[in-house]
Amino acid sequence: MSSSTASTEQIRFSFGDSPELADRLLALVLAGKKTATCGALRDYGHGSEPMPEVGRRDIVLNGAGEEACVIETLTIETRRFDEIEPDFTDREGEGDYATWREGHEAYFARNGGFAPEMEIVCETFRLVTVLPAGRALYAQVARPIFIVTDIESDGPTPLHNSMLSFASVAVEADGTRHGEFEAVLTPRADRKQNETTMAWWATQPEAWAAATTGAEDPAVVMPRFADWVESLAGPKVFVAAPMIFDGLWMDHYLDDYAGTRALSGPFKGRQIFRGGGICLYTMAGTLRGAPYMDWGMSKLPAEFYGHIPHTHRAIDDARGFANVLVELLQLSSQLPPIIGSKSDFR
Repeated sequence: MSSSTASTEQIRFSFGDSPELADRLLALVLAGKKTATCGALRDYGHGSEPMPEVGRRDIVLNGAGEEACVIETLTIETRRFDEIEPDFTDREGEGDYATWREGHEAYFARNGGFAPEMEIVCETFRLVTVLPAGRALYAQVARPIFIVTDIESDGPTPLHNSMLSFASVAVEADGTRHGEFEAVLTPRADRKQNETTMAWWATQPEAWAAATTGAEDPAVVMPRFADWVESLAGPKVFVAAPMIFDGLWMDHYLDDYAGTRALSGPFKGRQIFRGGGICLYTMAGTLRGAPYMDWGMSKLPAEFYGHIPHTHRAIDDARGFANVLVELLQLSSQLPPIIGSKSDFR
């Protein structure tokens, strides 16, 4: 790892000890596969490379010395080389433990010497921002994770009512799952129940029990959800069916309780999702080739849902919608690309 100090708060550095290695490791970071790195303790301080600091955001350079991305240090621990375990080396993203060890023994041997008992600074980090010089590579290697979310509420709008529960499934376009998040929320004291919605809930006793049992304060749950989203490797995209309902609720609660949004944009603050999200309702309607008046999630075949019934339990419905998304993305990938003149959109 080579670095130059831009200020006492931030450093500019590249991974590895060659332009080729810098680019290869940068690609792993941008792909979300590398969330850890390590260096020999002897190489830090005393006028050499500054020690990493938890919370510090540093600039990663590509092999040409251009600023490619910003990472934030999450944890730091010093261990003997021969005591580093696979739970850390897996986060380095450079192959299995044997491959990692072989590569790092060679790296340290050519950069000051290797010994099994040497002290190693082990750092974990997260990708914060992709800078202009890293965007082309990011577009090539990043695999989006779609956070498919369903919510249940006691009324139609977060302006007057409360969200009761929600669940999310993290899934890639090929169907690879990366976990689930499920929570029940305490109703807001400054909101009231909607009579029509509550009359409907009276017909759904099992779903009502699932949406109200074990409730937690949204001020605790929503930051925990945001942390979970950020812990997933790669860019995250919010998905809901429809976006105008479930997405509106999640955006409102994330804004109120976690200081973030269900979308990204040209505004300051924490941004855990990329882009404007996906409305599964709209996507399903257009890819079915149906006229608008024939749109509807119920019009999709049961196979698209993986035969998961729509029970109004948030986790059941999120799982079904995740299956639908994978099916629709497969359909989308088979369509010819739209090619034309340069867009007038600015």
